[in-house]
Amino acid sequence: MSKPYDAASKDLLQLDPAAWAGFVGVVRPPDRVALTDSDLSAVTAAADKVVLIRDAVPWLLDIEFQSWRDPTLPRQLLKYNALLHDRHKCPVASVLIVLAESADSPAYTGRYGVAPPFGPAWDFGYTVVRVWEASAEALLAGPLALAPLAPVSDVALDAVPDVIRRLADRASGESDPATTDRLLTAVGLLLRLRYGQMTSSELISRYPEIREMAPFKKFLDEGRVEGRAEALRAALLRQGRKKLGKPSAEHEAALAALTDLVRLEALTEKILDVTTWGALLEDA
Repeated sequence: MSKPYDAASKDLLQLDPAAWAGFVGVVRPPDRVALTDSDLSAVTAAADKVVLIRDAVPWLLDIEFQSWRDPTLPRQLLKYNALLHDRHKCPVASVLIVLAESADSPAYTGRYGVAPPFGPAWDFGYTVVRVWEASAEALLAGPLALAPLAPVSDVALDAVPDVIRRLADRASGESDPATTDRLLTAVGLLLRLRYGQMTSSELISRYPEIREMAPFKKFLDEGRVEGRAEALRAALLRQGRKKLGKPSAEHEAALAALTDLVRLEALTEKILDVTTWGALLEDA
């Protein structure tokens, strides 16, 4: 979960943990919700921050953002849940927020079944929230930390510019310039995830009042790099299918997670010398 989309979402989580708790269905007063360290840095880089719910019996809400398809994710959620429970000695609820349809997977059912050859079978349950199913109007009218989700929620593509303008107007009126930049930077990244670099850039470039906003100027510059990365990943998939056969879901997810141009370009040469997807992606 190392893509910049996930980092941007975690930044929004830090802006207003109570708003995000409410978004996934845990409605509490702000003074009863706080972001806290997971204390799992020695074990995993994921789940670095978790939400503490100060009920009569305090408990943790582990919110994980996902921007790429990973069929192994439910097992990872179980691992994080168990580690957090052991470390903090309190109940833990896990929530998966899928940021775009391209990141969705049939594996994200909200249940992860465990059926050992001996002893009772059991299920690990978690909550799944799919951003593109959320109401854009509700997000625009709700807490500001959730508003960047509105352009990538349940909204038609031709309505996205108006949603962005409304979001920008509200952000500039309710927050300081630095926070406004953080919010609009997140919008740019989420647009790219939902619609792809080309469509997002065309959408932004078409409207001067949006194009001239500082975060979107930066987005257009960075988009040229991301566009190159997208092209390299697509080329590797095409070449790999011909030379190495159909990739497994795990290998396809691993390739989708690569964003570094140097590493991707190195793979375009390495693919000439390997015979399996595993060998290609080893140490990538």
